[in-house]
Order: sequence, then structure tokens, then C-alpha cells
Amino acid sequence: MKYRKEIDGLRAIAVIPVILFHAGIFGFSGGYIGVDIFFVISGYLITTIILDELAKNKFSIKSFYERRAKRILPALSAVLIVTTVLAYILMPANLLKSYANSLMSVVTFTSNFHFFTTSGYFSTVSDQKPLLHTWSLAVEEQFYLFFPLMLGYLWVKGKRYIAKVIFILSIASLLLAQFLAVNSFADANFYLIFSRAWELFAGALIALTSIQNRPIKNWLREALGFIGLFLIAYSIFIFDNTTLFPSFYTLVPIIGTVLIIIFSTENTLAGKLLSNRLFVGVGLISYSLYLWHQPFFAFLRLKSIGEPEQQLFIAAIVLTFICAWLSYQYVEKPFRRKPVSNAKPRFTILQYASMSIVFFIVIGLIGVSKRGFQSRFGDSSYVESIKFSPKRKACHYDGRHFEQPKDSCRYFGENVTWSTFGDSHTVEPAYALAKMLEPKDTGLLHLSFSGCLPSLLFDVKGSACSEWVKTALSYLERNRTIENVYIGFNYNGFLFGTHRNHYPELPNKDPSLSLTAEYSHLNAEQTRELYWQGLTQMVDRLIASGKTVYLQYPIPELPTHISTLLTPFSIFGGGLRFDLQNTTTAEYYFTRNQFILEKLNSLEYGKHLIAVKPFDLLCHTTHCPAVSDGKSLYFDDGHLSVAGAKKLILASGIVDSAE
Repeated sequence: MKYRKEIDGLRAIAVIPVILFHAGIFGFSGGYIGVDIFFVISGYLITTIILDELAKNKFSIKSFYERRAKRILPALSAVLIVTTVLAYILMPANLLKSYANSLMSVVTFTSNFHFFTTSGYFSTVSDQKPLLHTWSLAVEEQFYLFFPLMLGYLWVKGKRYIAKVIFILSIASLLLAQFLAVNSFADANFYLIFSRAWELFAGALIALTSIQNRPIKNWLREALGFIGLFLIAYSIFIFDNTTLFPSFYTLVPIIGTVLIIIFSTENTLAGKLLSNRLFVGVGLISYSLYLWHQPFFAFLRLKSIGEPEQQLFIAAIVLTFICAWLSYQYVEKPFRRKPVSNAKPRFTILQYASMSIVFFIVIGLIGVSKRGFQSRFGDSSYVESIKFSPKRKACHYDGRHFEQPKDSCRYFGENVTWSTFGDSHTVEPAYALAKMLEPKDTGLLHLSFSGCLPSLLFDVKGSACSEWVKTALSYLERNRTIENVYIGFNYNGFLFGTHRNHYPELPNKDPSLSLTAEYSHLNAEQTRELYWQGLTQMVDRLIASGKTVYLQYPIPELPTHISTLLTPFSIFGGGLRFDLQNTTTAEYYFTRNQFILEKLNSLEYGKHLIAVKPFDLLCHTTHCPAVSDGKSLYFDDGHLSVAGAKKLILASGIVDSAE
């Protein structure tokens, strides 16, 4: 296969935006499309090599996998060794245990499935996962498990027949991606091969049709090459995290990449641009660059409160380039030069691959079995109390599907006269409340929906939240045995956005961006007002149906995850960065929650409407603690732990007041 400098230059165009996007550099909101460019390039190059070998009757599936092992494993192993050492030094126990699980998934090339199945409330924050980026390697390797076999099997049918089959499969994969995108199966759509395969197929179709080798007028090559660059640039600078992806939108960078591969040569202006020494040099080390950047960024974010300063990211990028060059020169190149044609080196390569995989699996198993080596930082009684409700996984609805209220969880007493109603911020209070009611044989109906809000008057994108709220509210109104309803929401999560990566700054996300097209005419202020009207209608309707409503005010948020707060900077010391008894300032709490507190305080409380104020019950005059009485009050950065919820419910006195 003839070497094409412009392809290496295109690799640089792919990897640089990915790095800048992950660093949060302004202007590169769509930099994630670099991964999609890599997929097309990979599909094109691998298919070209396989077709050449099939044409010469030299194709060997064993040799193919040996080349893949030489290309992927050496640099990956080097990064995993360094990352694992850093994880052991820096990571809290729960995050190290999570890392150990991800480590095993990486070397078995199933990390895309791992990160798909561990997304949600119980996963670590995604940008603090050092190996998150390996999902794309897993997609590629899963693709290459079946693709060479398919080519070899269909070779006798001819290239045209193979191209038709792949084109049909590409359309099916693209349509699946679009279906998953518009129906809000975002995690499955992003991570799994089924909705990504069409991008690799796009590169394969270039090789199968050999369009790039056909005579094409120079002016047309020039024009289409620049159109390709424009489409990629447009995607990088215009797309953002609200763009449905992958979907039909992904056609923009994919078509751009295809146009460049087909029409750009060293003789075209676009080809000359991509073939310059800087782009080619970056392209040559692009694989190592991709491998190194995410671990450095993840550890930087892990050890920062809020988003790290840009100067730190620039330093991390410089370090990434240094490590990438070193691993390219002293790891990638030496292994690539090793021949695979004779038996002895072949055995050595396969042996190395097997030993490497087994080694990292063993390391991962040790990390999981040792529960993240908590003893590295000394014993901490607080860590053992970082627990969420044992009913959370079974009773808390997440996503688009939910049980009817009559089929929802009821615990622990037989006489069910209480119900909780809200989002994830009511799950632990529900469990604590139910445990206190249990001795009286009084039971509780658990109604909670992840990320939901009092959306009686509007609908949010990609969620059954509005449907669930209306269904649950109507059920509670009709149910005469339910006498008390405990309501609570993560108000600011929707109204202004998460505080993660912002603290101590205040986020100011526009909530109208989360609404369906029917409500696209609303601005941020109107959306917040409609939110409040929906909440007051819920309260009014429940009171009108004869219920006593207990309305939970906002729960104080921690600057960062509780496990991070409880962990010294490293195993070598460094101390804690916050006073655990005086962690979140009262000023931050009241400023962050100003809008909703003013609204909640405007209600008339009395016999049938009772306020439950976490700040008054859990905090001091000037600060809110992260721990109390030897136990953690939280299980992450904003949800109360079982111990924290118990303290809240006990201090509120609502069980006794309801008697």
C-alpha cells in the first residue's frame, strides 16, 4: 500500500481537536468528532491492506491479528502501566476500585460495554475516568473481529458485491444511530459498536470502490478536498454537547473525511496543507497522543476543586506530547519493525499479547478484591458510611421506563400511609423515613424518577419524566390510604445546571435548552417560572386531595465528591483540602439556591404543608459539614448518604409530628 502523507496529516486534524475538547479549550465544542475521523481512516486503511492481500492470495487472519496486536498493545500497555501506578498513588479507594474494573475491560477490549453499563448515578464523574477514552479502541477491535472474516468469506463474490453488502449494513447502522439518538438512548448510541460501525464501513467503502484511484479533474479534486476540510472544521467549531451524536449530524464530519481521503493528494492544496511536516509529525504520534491525554486530564480534574485553570491544561497537553513522542520512538516504532513472517517472532508477539492481557486482568482483579486498597490512606471510619440506599437500584426509576405507581416499591410496614415523590434526592430520605416508620408497622410508597422535575406544564427532551409525574400525581390524588407525601427535587440541577466542575463559581445553564421543540419559544426565565408553577400545582393538588405535604428544600452540595474530600492528595500525604466539619459555606448555599429559596419561602406553611430544611437541620450558621458523628453525610457530591438522610429525617421530627 502506497504511503499517503495527507492521511497522517488527517490524523493530526483528528487528534488535536479531541485533546482540546477534553481540555475544555474554548471554541472546540465539537472536538469529539475527531474519534469519528479516526474510525473512517481506520476502515479505509485496514480494508485497503486486506484487499491487497486477498488479491495476492496472501491474506492470513492470524497475521492480521498479529499486526493489530503490534499496533495496539505495546503503547497501550505502556500507558496502562503508568496510569495504574498513578491511580494507586492518587485515587480514593472507591475510584481505584472502579478503575480496576475499567482496566480489565480495556485489555479485553470491552471497555465500551463497561462504560455503557456503569454510566449513571453510581459511576464516577466521566471526566475523572482515566481510561474512558479507550471505548473507541474497543469499538475498533470488536469491528475487526468480524470484518476481516466477512471480507474473506465474501471475496469470491467480488468487490462490487462486497460493497453492496457493506453499504446495506452501513445504512442499517446509521439508521440505528439516528433512532437511538432521537429516542434518547444516548449511552448505548455513543458507546456501542452497532451504531458506530457505519463510520468504519464508510472508510471500507472508499477502499472497495477505489474512487480515489480514478481519473478526476484537478479543479474537482481541489474543490471537493476543501469542502471536506470545511465540513470537518464546521463540525469541530459548531457542534457541541447538545448535538445528537452519533446521528444524521455525524454525516457532516464523516462525509468531510471521506472527501479528503478520496480527493486530496500531495498535489492538491488541501493535500499539501495536510502533508506539511507539522501535521504529519503530529499524525505519526497521534495514537500515543490519544492514549496519553485522557489519563493526565482525568488526574488533573480529580485533584482539582472545580475546573482546573487553563494553564494547568496547557501543561498537561505539553506533558502529553512529550510522553507521546517518547512512546512512539521507544515503544511503537521498535515493535512495528519486528517481522511477523517467520514462526519465532510470531510466537513472541502472540505470547507477549497474552501475557500482557493476563497481567492487567490480574492487577484489575486484585484492585477489585482489595476494594481499592483503602488502607493506603490509613483507616477512615467515614469511608465505610459512604452508602446509598439499598432500595435505590430496585426502586428508583432511571431513563424512559417506569412501573405504574401501584406497582412501585412499598416498604417496610403493612399500613402504607406515606409516600415519597420526587427525583434522586428523595431516595435516601425515603429509606430513612421508612426505617423510622417500620416499628409502627407503617409503610411507605417509594415514587422517584432519576433527574426528573415537576414538569406538569412542559416536557423535557428524551425522558418519560413528564408522563411519570402526571401519572404518579394522579395516583396519589386518588389513593385514600396515603395520608402524607414527602416531596423533594434537585432543583438547581435543572434550573441552573450542575455545580460539578464549577465550584466555587456558580453555573448558569439555560434550562430551556432541555425542553422539547413544542416549548422552544420559552427563554430561561420563563422556563424557571413554569418549573415553579408546576411545583406549586403539585403541592396544591396533593393538599386538596387531603394529604399532608412535607416539602424538602435544597440539599447542600459539596465542592467535590465525598470520597475525594476524605482522601489526602496522595499516598505520600498532602492532607485534606477542606475542613470536613466546615465544608460548604452558607454564603455559597444561599447564593446558589437564591431563586428556589425565595420561591419556597413564599409558600404558606401550616398544618398541611410542612417545610423540611436541610440547611437548618444539617448545617452550622456559617458552614455545612461533609461528615457528622463519625459518619459521612453524603455518598457523592450532592446526594445524602443513608446516615445523612437518617440525620435529616430524625432532626426534622416529621415522624413524630405526623402521629
